[in-house]
Amino acid sequence: MIEINLLPEELRSKIKGRLSSGAKDAAHSVLLQERLLLYLIPGILVFLILAHLYLTVLLLTKNAEFASLNRKWIALAPQRKALEEFNRDFSGQEQYSGFLQQQAARRMLWAQKLNELSRQLPAGIWFNEISMHGTNLTVRGSVISLEKNEVGLLNKLLDNLKATSAFARDFSGFELNNLQKRTVGGYDIADFVIVGTLKTK
Repeated sequence: MIEINLLPEELRSKIKGRLSSGAKDAAHSVLLQERLLLYLIPGILVFLILAHLYLTVLLLTKNAEFASLNRKWIALAPQRKALEEFNRDFSGQEQYSGFLQQQAARRMLWAQKLNELSRQLPAGIWFNEISMHGTNLTVRGSVISLEKNEVGLLNKLLDNLKATSAFARDFSGFELNNLQKRTVGGYDIADFVIVGTLKTK
């Protein structure tokens, strides 16, 4: 391709100088960018390698701490077991202590209750055993009636106990649990068990 430059000579050299100067600047800029990339890429690689080393050391340190804590936890297993047994025993003793305190608070009332039991006792009934197990008052006794009215006498005793304030205040109720008849010397005797349930406060 043929190019014809019709500009005067003095103008041709100025434009040529300008073009060569602009080309030099562009080439210089490209060269700077390439050098910057050459320096930047190794820097990024070094940063990534250092970050990887730091995270590796941190992970190894945390693993060592976890292993140390795990060994301590295993070593404390006998002490934890002893503490659990102590807590279990202490809880049982605390409940028993609470029951004893409850009974101690009522200890002055038992004499009144036993006196009231004897006062409410109909003729023909006697007690063989009075015992307290947990929250249950158990009364074992016998009844004899020439009129063959053993059950009526026991119902009268139960009604008397339920109506007495000394028992109604502390007991939720009385029940006849067992009644067995036997004959002694030609007389019918009925053995009975009455259970009273103590109110929980």
